Amino acid sequence: MMEGNINILLTGSTGYIGRRLAAKLLEDPGVQLRLFVRNKKKVQFAPSDKLEIFEGNATDMESLVEAVSGIDVAYYLIHSMGTKADYRELDKTIATNFREACICAGVKRIVYLGGLGIKETASKHLLSRIETGEILSAKPDLIQTIFLRAAIIIGSGSASFEIIRNLVQKLPFMITPRFVHTRTQPISVSDVLEYLSQAKDLKGKSNLIVDIGSEQMSFKDMLQRTAQLMGLRRLIIPVPVFTPKLSSYWLVLMTSVPYRIASALIEGLRSETIVQNENAKRFFPDIHPVSFDEAIQRALDEVE
Repeated sequence: MMEGNINILLTGSTGYIGRRLAAKLLEDPGVQLRLFVRNKKKVQFAPSDKLEIFEGNATDMESLVEAVSGIDVAYYLIHSMGTKADYRELDKTIATNFREACICAGVKRIVYLGGLGIKETASKHLLSRIETGEILSAKPDLIQTIFLRAAIIIGSGSASFEIIRNLVQKLPFMITPRFVHTRTQPISVSDVLEYLSQAKDLKGKSNLIVDIGSEQMSFKDMLQRTAQLMGLRRLIIPVPVFTPKLSSYWLVLMTSVPYRIASALIEGLRSETIVQNENAKRFFPDIHPVSFDEAIQRALDEVE
């Protein structure tokens, strides 16, 4: 474990995970936190002795070098949801520049949250996240990378949870794409935050890929179990005629999720996202992910 105060840089701190991770890190008395943001006005935290807000652009190398100066651990939570046709190339460029800036500044560790899946069957969006992890991990002799990989994250306000809740709430009878049978391993947002927080304190200097998740299930299982927890009866019938594009429009119509996010999530559902290693149990033995039912119940309680 690193001794004394740890100087941490957090990117993506205005996003769903980033906001929550920032709050969790600020609870640690040994952490000095710097937030890297494009717009200071979007930050929900006031500057303090423990917190510095750095405004910059992740596509600007000079900005990145300045941001990581004096940092011990850098969290990389920058993800594109496909707003541009060339987002994969943009993600590669930003990840490469971030890694190089960290090396130049003497950063000891990068912690990255990406997605579960394997390259051979991954959707375009999941493939981009896998490639980002590979780029950040490409120079283990110069900097260590902890690559955490998660599938569907369940928590109040998360896109995945809002889709599940809205569909179950609004539709007694659902005609769904066949790929609702695809297997995945959802995980509670509280467990994701715990893994991310503890990653800064791991012993060892080698790169590490850590797959995280609870029990295996299909998206259909998630809908049915959520319905049971909400005290509802729902009939779900998968059919072959739902294309990814049609499915995305259907989600936009039935939920509050924007099209670009719905499209990325639908694309990802076509790929199996299963834990591929036991590193979560080996390196984080005190974290025991809660069940899907408990994760959903917590999120429902927060909504109430």
